[in-house]
Amino acid sequence: MLSWVSVNANNGSIVADLPGLRVDGALKRTIGRHESQTATLPLDGAPSNWRTATRKKSVFLVALSEPLENEPRGEPVWGGMVTERTTSHKEGVTLSMVTAEDYLNDRYVGDETYSGVGQNEIVEDLVVKYIATDGIPIRVVKLPGANPARDRTYLDKDDKTVYSILDELAGIIGGPEWTIGWEWVDEQKLGLVLYVGARLGAPAPDGLGPAVQFHLPGNVSNAELVEGYRRGEGANDVMAVSSGSADARPQSPRQANNADGRPNIEFRWTPSTSITDIDTLTGHAQEALTNLQAGTVALSITANRAESQPFNLGDDIGFDLVSWAWPDGITGTARAIGIEWTDTTITPVLDVTGIEGID
Repeated sequence: MLSWVSVNANNGSIVADLPGLRVDGALKRTIGRHESQTATLPLDGAPSNWRTATRKKSVFLVALSEPLENEPRGEPVWGGMVTERTTSHKEGVTLSMVTAEDYLNDRYVGDETYSGVGQNEIVEDLVVKYIATDGIPIRVVKLPGANPARDRTYLDKDDKTVYSILDELAGIIGGPEWTIGWEWVDEQKLGLVLYVGARLGAPAPDGLGPAVQFHLPGNVSNAELVEGYRRGEGANDVMAVSSGSADARPQSPRQANNADGRPNIEFRWTPSTSITDIDTLTGHAQEALTNLQAGTVALSITANRAESQPFNLGDDIGFDLVSWAWPDGITGTARAIGIEWTDTTITPVLDVTGIEGID
């Protein structure tokens, strides 16, 4: 069963244990995105400093896995900063939380110019200057792999947040993937780690299947395939634009692929208001077309945590599922773009775009 601690958002020190805390549904993490959750803390049995331990925008509530033998505490698997607290004489304390990625929306970037600087180093520099300084206790881990040099200029007057900049960098062809996790600093302190690189997680070894496998029938208790093509999650004709003046506006050429049996479905958006280079906008549009032309195709596989092999966000996962929903079976290898936890289950959320038998 997961256990909970309250952690000081300024220095990572443990404020209190919260044994009675219960969340509503699964805890979620997704590559390059923040996730929200709500929880309830009954006042019967709550620590005497429960107000300090649930103070909004002052603490993170962190879920810990079951400790290993001879370990005092488990590993941190999820953490959310408290954003809202409602106290009721009937319900106790209801809390809204959001993962640390959202804090990057609370910090604005000043005047910065990068010329021929690796994208991982740009991310590291911004996080050190604008997140770790007068902010949350965080360090950056740069992963091995491709690290293209980028030219970027950011101006204080443009009011860009660190989150918006990382989102823009991740949205270009060859852009970095990133996520924020937790680690023990010492026995009474937790810290945050931002991982950034060309790819999060481990690919399947060449010529071999992935180390982690899910089977139905087998260790899987439920599987759900969600295929969407709503506005913003699917398009086959894409244009990236930026801000301009009068009748002049930087914009990419339209990037289109209409050979999939769908009518033209257009999508235009602004990856960043500061982009003036057409090639950069074109790179954003090309990457967006790659991501949008098939819509969203996500496979969630739920299994018992105690019976599942450990894996990380971004790892390749193998699956072989046969049921009344898929009598011919769906089999393949896909990346875990998200992970969900409950007290008893773990669910990798897989990007199964292009898997045979899924259209």
